[in-house]
Amino acid sequence: MSDRVLHLRIAGVMYARLRAVLFPGDGCEAVAIVLAGRHAAGDRDVLLVHEVIPVPHSAYKVRTPDRVTWSTEFLSPLLEQANKRGLSIIKFHSHPSGFAEFSVTDDQSDRELFGSIHGWVDGVTLHASAILLPDGALVVRAVLADGTFQRFDRVTVIGDQIQTTEFMAEPAGELPAYAARHALALGEVTTQLLRKLRVGVVGSSGTGSFVIEELLRLGVGEIVVVDPDVIEDVNINRILNSTMADARAALLKVKIVERTAAILGTGVCIKPIALDLAQRESVVALAGCDAVIGCMDSHDGRRLLNRIATFYVIPYIDVGVRIDAKAGRIDHISGAVHYIQPGQSSLLSRGVIDNDIANAEALKRVHPDLYRERLNQGYIRGAADVSRPAVISINGTFASMAVTELLARLHHFREDDASLAEQRLCVTDGYYSTKGEGDPCEWLQDHVGRGDVEPLLDMPGLGCSR
Repeated sequence: MSDRVLHLRIAGVMYARLRAVLFPGDGCEAVAIVLAGRHAAGDRDVLLVHEVIPVPHSAYKVRTPDRVTWSTEFLSPLLEQANKRGLSIIKFHSHPSGFAEFSVTDDQSDRELFGSIHGWVDGVTLHASAILLPDGALVVRAVLADGTFQRFDRVTVIGDQIQTTEFMAEPAGELPAYAARHALALGEVTTQLLRKLRVGVVGSSGTGSFVIEELLRLGVGEIVVVDPDVIEDVNINRILNSTMADARAALLKVKIVERTAAILGTGVCIKPIALDLAQRESVVALAGCDAVIGCMDSHDGRRLLNRIATFYVIPYIDVGVRIDAKAGRIDHISGAVHYIQPGQSSLLSRGVIDNDIANAEALKRVHPDLYRERLNQGYIRGAADVSRPAVISINGTFASMAVTELLARLHHFREDDASLAEQRLCVTDGYYSTKGEGDPCEWLQDHVGRGDVEPLLDMPGLGCSR
């Protein structure tokens, strides 16, 4: 495992629970056990906080400002649950003194505890121990079956802000000249972080092509682009870097992105996924991303991307554009950018997604004949194919808002991110409005951090192109 990158992701709501448990206000150390999902792909292993369980007060034997001992008897049902569901175990404890290292006592207790855990939980080789410090920082290490330790390379907390701490030994290297002006605004730390990020973009048409162009020029490390479609002549009005020759050749849209990245030469790696989002390969590729940006019109696609972001603890930025016009008369132009953090409100609970329409779109994708039959019978509403107006300048406006939203959550340059969960701009009426977080999404909150499960995302019908 020593050659694999280790990453811990924590939703902001889970992190808040950990802080409340581990720093109850009495100045003494405390312990919590976490059940964690996982994602393994390529050279990365990601642990995802799923459930926080405080060590009960009755289990503590010693609790002082610099020492804690506790009975592990209460762990048995948790270990049974972890074994049954294939979950990892993370032990969190606090160091109220601020000591930012594992002590000799920690080493000894971790070897004893995790020796038992490895023997109990079959088929799971990655478990971890973590220290939470008074300033909120985390120190995390894997505890391997042979009693050795391996430090995690990255820890990310996804709340109102995206807090990423890097422990990777290899720096990103000297900033290239093209990034110098970015660094003047964002600083070297954020600019270097961008160079290590993997960002997923779903949809590379009018809005998505602008998002991708901006990420390329920001120097993001890797962009995963999911789009199954080919370029057509009707797309040329709004897709950056596309040509009429591409339309005549029916070139895949993701191939245009690859070509653009190669010509631009900023060193950004493009991973093209020329498949529908509802394919296994698409989901797995996005699960390894540090953030995802959705540039889709469909309710079905948005619902699925929200589910992916929840299972894999990924910040999700959604951008949508609406133009109401007919025969040259414009009645309404507006758009919205949503920031979705796992465990909080979702596009479902915010009313952006209509479940009936999403179900109809899913039926059309999976069973097109049955969809047409039910449509003709009048059982389906709102999912008919309609050619919508599209204007390049409007797409570019809202795409830029989405990319700026990602930068704001990473660099924390706003005073109140919590009030900007939803931003709306009406171009025709000239107003800008915002909303904060609503209630947690009842459909998704139990799935935070579940990670790799079978069937994938608990969706037996999820497609596979192979």
